[in-house]
Amino acid sequence: MRSSFLLAAALCAAATFAFPPRGAAAPPDTTSVERSDREPYHLSADRLEGSAAAGENVYTARRAKVVHGTTTVTGDSALIYRIREMVLFRGNVRIVDGGTRMWGNEASYERKTRLATLRGDVRIEESGAKITGREARFYRAENRSVITGDARLEDSTRVVTADRIEYDRNNDIVTAIGNVDAYDRAESTRVRAERVRYDRRKDYAWAENEPVLELEERDGKKTEVRGTTLEFDTAKRRVYAIGDVRIHRQDLRATSERAEFDQTDRRAILVGNPKAWDAEGAARADTIEIGFSEHRLESLHLRSNAIVEYEAKPDSGRGERNIANGDTITVFFDGEEAKEAVIVGSAKSQYWPSAADSVEGGRNVSEGDTIHVFFEKGRPARAVVLGRSHGLYYLAAEGDTSQAASREVVRYSGTEIDYDVKKGSVDVLSSADVVYKEMHLTANKIAFDSKTNKMRAEGDPVLVDGKDRITGDTMTYDLNSRQGTVYEGRTTYDRGFIYGERVRKVSENVLDVVNGTYSTCDLEETHYHFQAHKMKVYLQDKVIARPVVFYIKRIPVLALPFYVFPIKPGRHSGFQLPQVEFGSSSRGGKFVRNMGYYWAINDYMDATGWFDYYQGSSWVTHGQYRYHKRYGYQGQINSSYENQFTEKGTNRWDLIGTHYQTLGTNFALTAQANLTNSSTFQRDPNLGNNVLTRIQRNLRSNLSLQKGWSGGSINAGLLQTQDLDAGPGGLKIQQQLPSLTYRINSRPIGHLARGQEPAHLPLLASTTYSFSTTGLYERKQYETFTRYDTLGTTVDSSKVDSLDARGATRYDFGLADVRTLLGFLHVGPRFSYSGVYYSRDQSGARNQLGGVWSAGVGVNTAIYGTFRTSIGPLRAVRHVITPSVSLGYQPKNNSLLFRDSAGVLRQRFDGVSGINLFGGEAKRVDFGLSNDFHAKWGDPTHPTVLNNLIQLNTRGSYNLLAKNVGAKPLSDLSTSLRLHPIRRSDFDFNFVHNPYDRRLLQFSASTGISFQGQSKYAEAADEFSDEPGADAIRAPTPLSPQGLSSTSLPWVVAASISYSGSRARRAGGGYLTWGSSASLNGTAGINLSKNWRFDYQWQFDVKQGQMVSQFFSVKRELHCWEMQFTRSISGTVSDDYYFKINVKSLPEVYYERGSKGLRGFGGVSDLY
Repeated sequence: MRSSFLLAAALCAAATFAFPPRGAAAPPDTTSVERSDREPYHLSADRLEGSAAAGENVYTARRAKVVHGTTTVTGDSALIYRIREMVLFRGNVRIVDGGTRMWGNEASYERKTRLATLRGDVRIEESGAKITGREARFYRAENRSVITGDARLEDSTRVVTADRIEYDRNNDIVTAIGNVDAYDRAESTRVRAERVRYDRRKDYAWAENEPVLELEERDGKKTEVRGTTLEFDTAKRRVYAIGDVRIHRQDLRATSERAEFDQTDRRAILVGNPKAWDAEGAARADTIEIGFSEHRLESLHLRSNAIVEYEAKPDSGRGERNIANGDTITVFFDGEEAKEAVIVGSAKSQYWPSAADSVEGGRNVSEGDTIHVFFEKGRPARAVVLGRSHGLYYLAAEGDTSQAASREVVRYSGTEIDYDVKKGSVDVLSSADVVYKEMHLTANKIAFDSKTNKMRAEGDPVLVDGKDRITGDTMTYDLNSRQGTVYEGRTTYDRGFIYGERVRKVSENVLDVVNGTYSTCDLEETHYHFQAHKMKVYLQDKVIARPVVFYIKRIPVLALPFYVFPIKPGRHSGFQLPQVEFGSSSRGGKFVRNMGYYWAINDYMDATGWFDYYQGSSWVTHGQYRYHKRYGYQGQINSSYENQFTEKGTNRWDLIGTHYQTLGTNFALTAQANLTNSSTFQRDPNLGNNVLTRIQRNLRSNLSLQKGWSGGSINAGLLQTQDLDAGPGGLKIQQQLPSLTYRINSRPIGHLARGQEPAHLPLLASTTYSFSTTGLYERKQYETFTRYDTLGTTVDSSKVDSLDARGATRYDFGLADVRTLLGFLHVGPRFSYSGVYYSRDQSGARNQLGGVWSAGVGVNTAIYGTFRTSIGPLRAVRHVITPSVSLGYQPKNNSLLFRDSAGVLRQRFDGVSGINLFGGEAKRVDFGLSNDFHAKWGDPTHPTVLNNLIQLNTRGSYNLLAKNVGAKPLSDLSTSLRLHPIRRSDFDFNFVHNPYDRRLLQFSASTGISFQGQSKYAEAADEFSDEPGADAIRAPTPLSPQGLSSTSLPWVVAASISYSGSRARRAGGGYLTWGSSASLNGTAGINLSKNWRFDYQWQFDVKQGQMVSQFFSVKRELHCWEMQFTRSISGTVSDDYYFKINVKSLPEVYYERGSKGLRGFGGVSDLY
């Protein structure tokens, strides 16, 4: 770097040597005339001879001397040209000006032009420095000097040569031109250029035209700096290289648009796409700063978008490579070798092994806030990553593009990462995290050996391999064999935790555990656990332990030679051995129950079968099949079959199921089955059915196919109802095989103009038509009964089986309209026609048709008024009165009637459910009056609106044909009153009066109130699926009886009271005694605490003064255990209770007492 100032110093010396010092310069006047007038001029010689030739006077002088101002010129001889005022000196010419001495072979001095010229072996000396050349000119008029002809400056340490050296004393600028060469022997530095300019006032120099700055070191090495321009700031001891800067030092190269060399700070700065490189590496950044010490490289500082690349050059093949990126990179050198690199800001280091090593992988990429790279013999040996550190280590060979190779990557992160290239180790420190394929390891420290592909984790390590999780104190793991050992290990699986003093992974899916425990409790000190000396864990399947001791807290409760714990997640097939029961029944026989197998068929369906055996009584098989495909289909089928050990071998069975299937938009199939061949089977206590199932006596099964669209709908189905307690001659089974209904929704005949569509029959725009038809085939089977003879004895009797089967069809067509007259009357005429077909009518005739029409008209209006008041908090009352009246008429149709054997006139088309036709004449007026009261209550500015505060409705009819049959024309009057003073409660009253004697015939009253809210202990409740059909499948059935409420439900308290009474008319007049009933109903449910839930329901018969039914339940969450107790009292039917305590995640570990249902046995508790 010291050579940076050589040229400036040399040029400064040259100017001083060649010309008078500034202290001896010309007088302040700058013009030649002024100098000529004021400077004395004296010419002298030892001998003077003259002659005239061609108009010129020439004198010859010996030892001539000219003194002009401060300048003295002498020579052995001289020619004096008087007219030109020029003196030509020859021989030992000497010029003295102040402390400057000049010599030459000859010299000339022209007084007019003030030009002094020295030629031939020119020598100039001053202050120990020498300047030589062939010619030197001093233009005193211009105050400018020029040295030409191999101009050379030399002092004790420096040599400067050039073709020409000029000095402008007015501007104090020295210029060296042509082959400029400045050499400093002491500093071993050289500057070469075609042109150098030095400003003495600014102490600043410029080297142009291919300038070169050279630095020679003691060992013979040389550094060159080139640029379009080199600038030297002598005062600040700085050199600037500008434009196409090139630096060359043996194999080292550097380029930039600009470079700055600071001798004081001993540094060089490169900007403008700077780049430095040698045979093995390169560095790039927005700015490169180079530090020197004693002519040697001390540091390399890259600022902004810094990149350093390194690649070793082995004898053969590709060497190892390194690439470092960061906001800044600083490299420190010792001698010629890099010792340490510091990468700061978005730091990234990439390493590729040599070609010889890459066949076994080894590529590493590390990133962090800061990276320290340490070198040995100039090569990276170790890297330390700090702050948000993470990286990738590639195990696959370089260039392997296979899919398997793409997964051979180890991802790691931590607070600090220490990568040792020589050892091939990666140490991840503090919050260490390593991921390899499905393996995820976290710990305080993780050490990875890339040569052996082994890891060691210390400080609370946690290993997750796929779905398996294991923790411990210390852990080792082999990536090649995927085997490892955990000391004081604890692993988590789908259904629990396994702890062992030593846990060793022996294969992909097998662990060996020594002195281990198993529990599903997640507390540090578990509520219960199984302890075994040896365990073999089959991941995602089971744990085989031996011998096993069951502990509750620290108390041993049960010992077994071995045990198998299922840890397979989700549903899986297998025998349900833990559910098996052995015992004795109250009937005295022994039994074995719940020997079953669960079959997980696929993701959409499963099945369970189990078997019960009762000694000396019977055996029972049970089956359950469930299926569910989201937005496709769902359902279940349950069945039991019992074989009784009796002489006749009586067999009993039942079949219960539900099904829902979506076939398309508004197109669905639903089915429900509830069948049995015995009225007592579902009441059998050995089945353990709940109360709801045991008291159900009417069984209903159906199959329905529904399709709907905007214009109508169609429904086809099958239906069966069965009465288990049908009396003699009563209806036992009723079937519709099949039924079909088609309906066209009500639609207008015409319409008004719609947009660009013109009107069509606009007078009929409010007239609508509708059509529907229903057809079915119905079978009715009645209970067998005994028919006696006329004497009433059993001697002549017979068993009667009655079966009624026939088909029927009905269609209905209707027209309706609503018009407004006089602006307030709403008039609605209507017309309908109905027709039927019976395969056999009530008279016994087959294939009969019938039809009848009817018509009517209705009128209604609304009268309302608002009454504003300030009675207490009441602000306003709005009263709406809606009177209505309608007239209906149907003509008599004798073809729809027949007379039976007793001469009684009866309806012909009757007896098929939902399909009948009335054949008599009808002419009736229906009337009604509705009163609705609304109120505004409270603050006058923001009152509360109470809609429908009071609703009073009265209905009745008048039969215009009553006199023809001797009846009274006015029907009973029905009145309903509803009070709705608060949102949580209604008061309902219903009255039926005889309008003729004003007697009350019927009366009912009911009210209720409910409160509910969110418990502070409640957790977020699970969301039910909004999938179509979900409600149908979830609806309570004998297979899904009412159970315990979730502890996440809100609290609720509700009560209701109802009363009803009536009196019937006697056939001959008068009334029967008034009969009535009253009941109280209540329910309450609340979370008493976070883990306690209580529910209670009851019904009380006020008239009888006795409790009809009660149901209460208590549930207690016990962390990993749960306890439940329920009791149901239903009059005289049953008094059941059930108690159970079990481990939540291991339902096979339980204790229970009381009644229970077996249909939920096995499998997953809730498939939906």
